[in-house]
Amino acid sequence: MDATVVCIDQTKKSVQVEPRAAWFPRGTRPSVKHSGQRNWTCLLGAITEDGDRFFSRFEEYVTAKHAKHFILALCKEFEEDLIFVLDGAPYFQASAVTDLAARDDLAFVTLPAYSPELNPVEECWRQLQASLSNRFFDLLDKLTTAIDTALDQLSVLKVSNYF
Repeated sequence: MDATVVCIDQTKKSVQVEPRAAWFPRGTRPSVKHSGQRNWTCLLGAITEDGDRFFSRFEEYVTAKHAKHFILALCKEFEEDLIFVLDGAPYFQASAVTDLAARDDLAFVTLPAYSPELNPVEECWRQLQASLSNRFFDLLDKLTTAIDTALDQLSVLKVSNYF
């Protein structure tokens, strides 16, 4: 089977909307208003053996429906046989996704448990985290803008050494 290998993974980034620490003048009574809620975004990322990258962002937890839609969008993008490398996340193991294996142009390979070092998408997440570290985002819009900028600037070489 002559096919393109596509690795997929998910990450979640959140906005801390409440202060973790604060300074108050001596002799005053500290008072901090906060909502107790966090805003966040989830990302599905895919990288091919040639280093092509694809990302999709969601403002809810990734589900089997999201994973299926993402996989089908990649199928449409490539219009060729694909081998998807997935981790053991529940949304990848759901029947909505595994039923796609019945297609002639798709195959799925599941990585061993607790082996993120085998998935090249993890390098994308590492670079994203490095870009976002030591920065405070008080609004989800600011975080998503920073994520988009960081994803545009990823430097991922061909990932053939993973295979």
